[in-house]
Amino acid sequence: MKFGHASLSRRLLVGAAVLISLALVVAAIVIGFVLHRFVQAQIDQRLDTQVVFLSSMLTAGDDGVIALTGNADGPPFDRPARGWFWEVVGPRNILRSRSLEGASINAPEFRRPAKKKGPSPADGAGPGNEALHFRIQQATIGHTPVTIVTSAPRSAVNGPLREAMTTLAISLGVLGLALVLAIVLQVRLGLRPLERLRQAVADVRSGRSKTVPAEQPLEILPLVSELNGLLEQNAANLERARRHVANLAHGLKTPLATLALALSERRRDTASDLHSLVILMERRIRHHLGRARAAALSGPMRAQTPIAPRIDDVVDALGKIYADKRIVLAQEVPRDLAVACEQQDFDEMVGNLLENAFRWARGRTQVQAHRDDGPSVAIVIEDDGPGLRPDQIPHVLRPGERLDESAPGFGFGLPITRELAELHGGELKLDASPLGGLRVTLRLPVAE
Repeated sequence: MKFGHASLSRRLLVGAAVLISLALVVAAIVIGFVLHRFVQAQIDQRLDTQVVFLSSMLTAGDDGVIALTGNADGPPFDRPARGWFWEVVGPRNILRSRSLEGASINAPEFRRPAKKKGPSPADGAGPGNEALHFRIQQATIGHTPVTIVTSAPRSAVNGPLREAMTTLAISLGVLGLALVLAIVLQVRLGLRPLERLRQAVADVRSGRSKTVPAEQPLEILPLVSELNGLLEQNAANLERARRHVANLAHGLKTPLATLALALSERRRDTASDLHSLVILMERRIRHHLGRARAAALSGPMRAQTPIAPRIDDVVDALGKIYADKRIVLAQEVPRDLAVACEQQDFDEMVGNLLENAFRWARGRTQVQAHRDDGPSVAIVIEDDGPGLRPDQIPHVLRPGERLDESAPGFGFGLPITRELAELHGGELKLDASPLGGLRVTLRLPVAE
């Protein structure tokens, strides 16, 4: 499994699951070993008790014949063919338990551990080839050496051990599942601050917040501080870019006005030079607007401007300026629509478009706004003025171009509006209006 792009929760859960599984396997092995020794010790103790019991009842004659002074076939050594056997081997005769039914144990050879007293263990096959566990003791009765052998079926050890290990495996499985669930809960709770941080960054990106909240766990607080520092630096860069563009516009206002007046006089001796100068200044404007666009890339994504209040302010101002025309305005702008655009840029774009509509309208204008099927808002401004022919539209979108020289202005309103719309990821479209005049459609990204 590749963890390069794996989530933190997956890494933690997989790591915890692997470690828990290893721990449970090791625990099962250790507990099984302990249980095996415990059960084996219980069986050995029972067999050793039988060895001691047999030793206490053995007697030996002068001729080396051994005998028992009582009954040694107590439970479970009184059950035939069950594996619980005993046998005493003397030099002249052999004594056997009733459970052997006359058969011989055939005890395996064994080695007594050094410096150890008491019976010695051994394993082998019994009369019916069943697996047996033996305890063998060499003793001396009087002056007669004897070998006392007791046995128990190996199943007496494996059976209880198997049942105990089955119960243990189920218990460890339930424990492992509980631990994994606890780890899942811990991971969910532990990584919740990261999800809140992601949402906070998304809020900053969409414009709902300017900075990431500083109330964060100590482990991610340095990251939040760096993010806020980066946001502040970007905001400062954006403000510097805007001031740069404002200074540029202010510096070019007077010479452009002078050139426009001079060109309006249509003097042939200066028209060619002035026209080339206008082209040069237009190139410089586009160059600096491009620099401002590069510096303001993060701005439009974070800005959020409700459009209805801004349109209301512009309409109120224009209604007073053009009060003598008694223009009837139809306005359909939802109050909940907002665009991902800086407020001052939106004011300038809508101000230019509405001012043109009020200036050229004969008596009616119309403003509508709606959200398109895509992630954008369309603002449609129409008037019942003279409008434009299709071949005239490209000319009015070029800086300094005016179709009516008698009207005030320098012809920069629509080109600037188009530049700002494109800067914010939108567009500007001009066509004929059903009212008889011009219809302007301004599309800007919607603010989520």
